[in-house]
Amino acid sequence: MRVLHVLPSGGMGWAGGIRPTLRSLADSSLGQQHSFEVTGQDELKSTLASWAPELLVWHVAASWKALPRLLPRRRCRQILFEHHYCQGFEEHTVPSRRRFRAMLRLAYGCMERVVAVSSAQAAWMGAAGLVPPPRLRLICSSRPLDGFLSLPPPGAVPPGAPLRLLAYGRLTRQKGFDLLIRAMALLPQAPLQLRLVGDGEQRRELERLAGPDGRIELLGARNDIPELLSAADAVIIPSRWEPWGNVCLEARAAARPVIVSPVDGLPEQVDGCGLQAAAASAEGLAGALQQLLASTPEERAAWSRGARDSARGSWQAYLDGWQGLLAEPR
Repeated sequence: MRVLHVLPSGGMGWAGGIRPTLRSLADSSLGQQHSFEVTGQDELKSTLASWAPELLVWHVAASWKALPRLLPRRRCRQILFEHHYCQGFEEHTVPSRRRFRAMLRLAYGCMERVVAVSSAQAAWMGAAGLVPPPRLRLICSSRPLDGFLSLPPPGAVPPGAPLRLLAYGRLTRQKGFDLLIRAMALLPQAPLQLRLVGDGEQRRELERLAGPDGRIELLGARNDIPELLSAADAVIIPSRWEPWGNVCLEARAAARPVIVSPVDGLPEQVDGCGLQAAAASAEGLAGALQQLLASTPEERAAWSRGARDSARGSWQAYLDGWQGLLAEPR
């Protein structure tokens, strides 16, 4: 089957993250059974004329503006992977739930299948009546994890030494790093060190919030995430919303205990791997940090083992999900 992935044009922002995963998908055993190509949504018309795919797979956020691209092709074979929207997104950013859900029903109605990337997201879609159950599928997001699975687990924290925290991602409101810095401020004497990695529109605000707190270091954008994980005792994901959360998956594969906000696809990743904050707030995150500080070395070692064990089969499960999806009759 000729499968054409449609991404946001330009390869900017989130689109940069999916491209390596799609390359790995094409290089897997599935690439011997199917032909995969990638195009930007602005280049779709010319790509369709030159390549004639049998299936379109959309990785673009649905919107009223994008509907004219979808409606004329609603009789074609089309699948949408929902990387963008979730219950937390709706709660934090949508002024009119009725209008937003009407748009999603129209967009999803053009699709042969809609793929949720977490169980929580699938449950939200079902409860909101966005996709009829026969057309909804679940394939939890993943990526090749060998570089993370090969990292040594964290060693014992020397007596009197601070716990080393790592947080990374785009510096945007969604990711909740402002909440994390405020949580650190609520624990001014706590023996913690935080390295915050990434760049984005919130960088200056986060630098201002961190202020003179010498425990917090903003490193900017980095490409050596495995090395940074090796130097961390735990990873914290303080997002306000997160359909899935690949940072949590990478941290688990790296055998790092995790602290997550209780939103969308994050809680389902943390069982036996770390701690879930009581709320996606500074106070909730501060409480989870206090729990981490109160944990024993044995508890953290158990979380480390559980984290890696939970991540080992993720890439194969992702490939199996794709295998089943592409084998389905129309």
